[in-house]
Amino acid sequence: MAYYNKANQEPLPTDDINTWECSQENCNGWMRKNFTSSSQPSCPLCGNEMISGIRHITVLANGIMDKEKK
Repeated sequence: MAYYNKANQEPLPTDDINTWECSQENCNGWMRKNFTSSSQPSCPLCGNEMISGIRHITVLANGIMDKEKK
């Protein structure tokens, strides 16, 4: 039987990431800007418009968007 110790893993890097956040006060919808295909997306949860924001979250690479920039 194998035992795995996750305590030795390095923490994932975090940074301030540009996001779209739902403008409705009661909705928790948000998404990373580099993962959207629209310049002004609507909230996937409630359909309202989204506003620009910043969150301190884990950094993720988006290979599709990185290829388009080259």
